[in-house]
Amino acid sequence: MTISQISIWNRALGFLGTRSVASERENTPEALQCRLYWDSARRQVLRDFPWNFAQCRAWLARLPLPEGFEREFRFAYALPDDCLKVHEVRHEGIAPRPFSLAQNTADAAGSASFLATDAARALLLYTGDVRNSRLFDDLFAHMLARKLAALIAVPLLKNNSQKVSELEKLYAESLPQARQATASERRESAPDDAWLTARREAL
Repeated sequence: MTISQISIWNRALGFLGTRSVASERENTPEALQCRLYWDSARRQVLRDFPWNFAQCRAWLARLPLPEGFEREFRFAYALPDDCLKVHEVRHEGIAPRPFSLAQNTADAAGSASFLATDAARALLLYTGDVRNSRLFDDLFAHMLARKLAALIAVPLLKNNSQKVSELEKLYAESLPQARQATASERRESAPDDAWLTARREAL
């Protein structure tokens, strides 16, 4: 079954007990608030858990290392435009490496995010900013509806703090279920032998 944006909106409105909407372009209070908070809710839920459908990998483009990072790291890299949360950086795509995210305030175009690490060729594992609701799984759609409901409850229910707290609690209590479901769909590869890893890095 294809998941649509409007179906998630109406599920969120159902949690609040308000009217549903027939179109994303409606000029009703319910549709206006859903439009206003939709992207924020979606990004928050994507960041809160490494959903399988949103996991991405990308080889990073190197940047000049800004001043002040030389003692700890050797290289700087630009982050992908769709990167919401960094999970791991791997040297040559194999060996995990320490990293730090920072802002380059000296950038001529303004403050720009970058990643500092000692990986000479860095592969990034990250959560991407998935916008197409057809790619969402059922559990993510359910939790996104809960998060959206919590965000729109204040303007639609006239600052009903009790209802907001209840919705936030229900959302938080759903996270363990997501972890369990994702773990059953993921099989981690066996860790590399330390001697083989050392040999690869020396090459």
